[in-house]
Amino acid sequence: MTTLVTGGTGFIGLAIAERSLQAGEQIVLFDLPMVSGETCALASQPGCRIVNGDIRSDADLERAFAAGTIDRVIHAAAMTPGPESERDDAARIFDVNVVATARLLQRCARSPNLKRVVVVSSVSVYGFTAPAASGCYEESASTPAPAGLYGISKLAAEQAALRIGELHGLDVRVARLGPVFGPWERASGAREHLSPHRQVTCAAIAGDEIVLPRPMTADWLYARDAADALVRLAGAPALAHAVYHIGGGCLTDLPQWCAALAHHFPGLRWRFSEPGEPATVDYVLPMDRPALSIARLMTELNYVSRFDLKAAANDYLAWLSSDSSPVNQLEGKDATS
Repeated sequence: MTTLVTGGTGFIGLAIAERSLQAGEQIVLFDLPMVSGETCALASQPGCRIVNGDIRSDADLERAFAAGTIDRVIHAAAMTPGPESERDDAARIFDVNVVATARLLQRCARSPNLKRVVVVSSVSVYGFTAPAASGCYEESASTPAPAGLYGISKLAAEQAALRIGELHGLDVRVARLGPVFGPWERASGAREHLSPHRQVTCAAIAGDEIVLPRPMTADWLYARDAADALVRLAGAPALAHAVYHIGGGCLTDLPQWCAALAHHFPGLRWRFSEPGEPATVDYVLPMDRPALSIARLMTELNYVSRFDLKAAANDYLAWLSSDSSPVNQLEGKDATS
């Protein structure tokens, strides 16, 4: 099996590649060129091919599909804007997230061997609406009401992909991801704001005090669990629904992440910011969101999260110190080596 991953050298894309290669599958990573000076240990592994190009270009898409007989597509390419891009670059957000998704699906329709397309979406499609009676967002009981351009564009991309799939007889599924952290996240410039877990981890390594704006409770999802769920969705022989949630399965917060890191950094210092004091960790969102229900994923695919916070901290720090980690994963990392 060969899987084409758009946004393949990004955070989620590389996590998917790692999981797929571990399963002995072939992978084609399609993305813009990686940051100058950055290396990716996955690129040299047998079964992995990287095709540089722009998801908005028909010619570049053709080169990606020409890299092999593509059996599945996981569409993870996206522009994840902050308030600055929402204000100054709104058209580009929709070009990348919506128009390019439609372009990709139309190209997929011309591939007779293609078995499934998984479109990676986001919890942001729900905005800050109230959860279902269960206390979670549920695929069948929660109505999307995005609050920002990212969520609006992701919902539009979902709907466009499902409709184009219906028109062409393509098997298209949508995976709405909760907040993700862990291996392969890096300061590449592709995302304006990195996860608070990464920010806290960088501060812990540097020995800096960590000042949090609030606990930041969410169903935080470790990247390797997210990749496992996406690969399962792409490869499942039969699926009963069009939309699936992928979340951490339980609520955790940043003080708990600090506690998990403190086992590795006994001198770790953290606190909440005082009124009017700027925090050192940026969460972007003005308020917390409810968790995503993952009952559908667990029931159909026997999915279980492998990483609680303790296991995630152990794994993440081991990865950061390994040769697999991109050379610029942490600013100033050489000072700790």
